Amino acid sequence: MLSTPPPVRPPARIVVDIPLTFTGTPQEVFELLCPVREYDWIPDWSCTMVHSDSGAAELGCVFTRERGETWITTRYEPPTRIDYTTVRPGLSVRTLWFELSATGPRTTAARLRTTATALGPAGVQDVLGWTADEQRRLWRLREEQANHYLSTGRCLVDQTSADPRS
Repeated sequence: MLSTPPPVRPPARIVVDIPLTFTGTPQEVFELLCPVREYDWIPDWSCTMVHSDSGAAELGCVFTRERGETWITTRYEPPTRIDYTTVRPGLSVRTLWFELSATGPRTTAARLRTTATALGPAGVQDVLGWTADEQRRLWRLREEQANHYLSTGRCLVDQTSADPRS
């Protein structure tokens, strides 16, 4: 006798679209969206590289972060598109996708979409506990940090993370 699969229940899910503007070319901005290069411009950044043939972001690059997250580069199209998928085992799956386009000689518009989906009841707070407003605050800070780095070549060190999960 064939078994019937359980009904699909809508998971806790949040999708946030965040427009960003950078003072650099798409190539310059794209290069900063790399787990290795983020050490240059994000003062509280840390990760552990698990796999990368080139030693930097590339399709299939895998790294971990301190909250038990595993990050995978799932799309890599320099200098216009890069996507990451993050997994917190038993809790959630998140995607971040960045789409870059030149809007001037040294100005880049970025469309960022973050999506978080709970893997089950244990992940609901993980997803809903980081609100759209908190994500926007974090990405405004990252925009400011990246623009400072693109303009000066130096990290903006007097800024603290707006990520309440750090």
